[in-house]
Amino acid sequence: MKDRILWCGAALNFKGLKRYKGEPPSASQWIKGFLQGIEANQVKVEGFAPIWDAYFPKGKLIPGQQKFLDQSLNQKIVRYFNLPFLRKFSVAKTLSRKIHTSIRKNGTPLAILNYNTYPHYCNAIKKVIAKYPDIIWINVVLDLDDPEKDNWVKFKKDTEGSAGAIFLSWWGYKNSPLPNNLHMDCGWNGNLPNYKIPEDKIFVYAGKMAEYGGLNVLLDAIQQIDNPNVIFKFYGKGTNAKLMELAEKDKRIHVGGFVTDEELHDVCENAFAFLSPRDNKHQGTKMIFPSKILFYLKYQKPVLSSLLPGMSPDYKDVLVETTDDSANAWAAKIKEACKYNDKQISTIRQNTKFLLENKTWEKQANNVLNFIASVKKERNN
Repeated sequence: MKDRILWCGAALNFKGLKRYKGEPPSASQWIKGFLQGIEANQVKVEGFAPIWDAYFPKGKLIPGQQKFLDQSLNQKIVRYFNLPFLRKFSVAKTLSRKIHTSIRKNGTPLAILNYNTYPHYCNAIKKVIAKYPDIIWINVVLDLDDPEKDNWVKFKKDTEGSAGAIFLSWWGYKNSPLPNNLHMDCGWNGNLPNYKIPEDKIFVYAGKMAEYGGLNVLLDAIQQIDNPNVIFKFYGKGTNAKLMELAEKDKRIHVGGFVTDEELHDVCENAFAFLSPRDNKHQGTKMIFPSKILFYLKYQKPVLSSLLPGMSPDYKDVLVETTDDSANAWAAKIKEACKYNDKQISTIRQNTKFLLENKTWEKQANNVLNFIASVKKERNN
């Protein structure tokens, strides 16, 4: 029988992401790429997908429909009672039941992986491995609050009984208290987009419109740039009052909202550079790898960003690194990038292509499968 992995976490389609405001597009894109990478390595994936809605009555009492999940993946919707104090328990109970059913029907999987150390996932999987102790359980940690606040106590409690963890954050990987850890940040499908540098200096931001992501600092920086030929395009879910106010006054600023992958792709192919601000002082920054970074890099153009603690050292040669997360620093880097010559842009492109070679989803997923095999071998010795 073909090896199979069970995955806990939802990848939504465009319709689902528009319907459920609390579901981040970056998470769905990451999950989709990763699971497709697993399957490219000839391992079957069976996904279990609860969709997070606002609490009832603002949201549905029993939310989630199959039609909102990405149809290219094998995912089963996990329904639950969407009430305060009941939701997490309900998700865990339904999820545990579905996993037990899958094992009885299809046999023991190679491993169970879950999206973040959320209690509803961890509690459900602990019940499964209590009955099937030979199953390899690994947490895939995309983002967490700063675990140093309690010296990793909650993290260790949540992951008790697991065989290890996969961290997107380089800082999390280097500081994890677990004995078995793997660093794997992000990936791409291996198909390079058309490469072109436009004459217009178009800077693109695609991500959350939340203030904590560093967006407001970026908006302050834009106001320090008086070049009328520099254009700033913003795409993503949600709204930002400061952005909308500034766009009304400054015609260089275009707000595109939340668009399809195809629309965003066209925008990125015609961009000159990308903007990836982040508040380094935000409590979760150490445990985050901003997956949008690799999305930008596949276009082989300048990406302006600070080198966050969640990024591995190999990103240093491909980023246009800001000295700090102040508006002055961002304004200076944008002005500097506008003056790049052909040689500087070519160097960035070559360094980026070198990094991308080892970041395809198929290679990243193969690293995960090798990690699972090594953990299993260690357990059996």
